[in-house]
Amino acid sequence: AQGGEPYPFFLAHPLPRGDDPSVAALVPAEALGEPGDWWVEWKWDGIRAQLVRRQGQVWLWSRGEELVTPQYPELEALVAALPDGTVLDGELLAWQGDAPLPFARLQQRLGRKRLTPAVLRDCPVLFMAYDLLEQDGQDLRDQPLRLRRERLEALHEAVALHPSIGGLPWRLSPPVVAADWPTLANHRASARERGVEGLMLKARDSRYGVGRTREAGLWWKWKLDP
Repeated sequence: AQGGEPYPFFLAHPLPRGDDPSVAALVPAEALGEPGDWWVEWKWDGIRAQLVRRQGQVWLWSRGEELVTPQYPELEALVAALPDGTVLDGELLAWQGDAPLPFARLQQRLGRKRLTPAVLRDCPVLFMAYDLLEQDGQDLRDQPLRLRRERLEALHEAVALHPSIGGLPWRLSPPVVAADWPTLANHRASARERGVEGLMLKARDSRYGVGRTREAGLWWKWKLDP
């Protein structure tokens, strides 16, 4: 990718329901193997986005490859901290304190041509990063997820130490750690009270593919029933 263009988004498959004999509905151990083979994180209820930082500028793209940078001016503070040649994949979330706000609050920001101080105050936004697609201008998509995540964590730590930056509106999507599938199923059952939709299961060795391709390695979304 060049200029401010994003990469094509890699998309997850819905985990098959219990009436599919290939995967158990709540404890998919037989189909998915050991939990340690998977990177597990929350399925955030926001807007999927890529944050592109190149040539001293920043571009924010939605999953539909719509440029939405002007709608989220608070994220432009990342320009001063992120190195050139950085592309983050993540989620735009309405956020306050240490918890996400309902998606309906984020909808107040969508499509607005004029952001009043009241809107910015009532619907604060952050970028929840969960993947690093480019670093120092190098395309990382063919590297396994576990290595991309290590580099993302190191980048986040380095940016946090940036001398001119205070509290930046971005976080890393934290891992959901459990020794077995029943424990992960219990975590999933608590999703609504946490303001999330369920769990994401990503093969630790998966590359970052295009669309819903299986060749790169599987990502599953293990959502609660609506």
